Amino acid sequence: MSSSSVSVSSPELSMMLLRLGICSYNNLESNAAQKRHAVSNEKCLCVDSFPLSDDYDEPEYRSALESKGAIEIFGYLCEVGMMPRPLLESFRISKPSELGGIVNPALRVVEPLRGVKIEEMESVKHKTAVFEAFNFLKDRVGHVCATRILHVLSPDLFVPWDNDVREHYGLSVYDQDYYKFLEISQKEIVDVLTETQVTPKALRGVFYQRGWKPLPKLVDEFHCAKVRKLPPHFKE
Repeated sequence: MSSSSVSVSSPELSMMLLRLGICSYNNLESNAAQKRHAVSNEKCLCVDSFPLSDDYDEPEYRSALESKGAIEIFGYLCEVGMMPRPLLESFRISKPSELGGIVNPALRVVEPLRGVKIEEMESVKHKTAVFEAFNFLKDRVGHVCATRILHVLSPDLFVPWDNDVREHYGLSVYDQDYYKFLEISQKEIVDVLTETQVTPKALRGVFYQRGWKPLPKLVDEFHCAKVRKLPPHFKE
């Protein structure tokens, strides 16, 4: 049963806020891309640096997105702090081959949702399949890691979360609330597309050269910056 006190209609996202979020996300010291850049509370990429070049690449994430293989997904999870803990402690997963025993069947579970875009998601058509995919992975790797793997396997639909983001929206760890989180993220993305009157492809290209990051990743970067209060735009 959902513990959310946040209605789907209440969150709103503008192009300006999305821009500030992606700027601040790329000023995050723990982001692998930023190990090559000085982290500063005053640094801002908004005016002159968009779309961001390959200097702001996230190589493990990109490799996982392109290959969807267990080795690459393992590397991506390490990059975002999911390995070796808590997967080792809670699920006894310590190497790619062990993760592969989960990812390979997950590909089949997610197959009905391949090609579905978050801006086109419909409850009647997609909710049951989202529940099945989320629960399949949640039972094997936990709810946070599940959303990251789902994003890699179907990047135009699934938005990752972590406990900070989930709690910010007042959501539980169960499938009903993860679907509600997708509806919240969908509205945020649709708000920006409606405001700007650009195509999803064009919106992606605003922020990263060749528009290589999918829309759910862009809104994830906004969530990350907003909830963690990342500089320069969201610092306390």
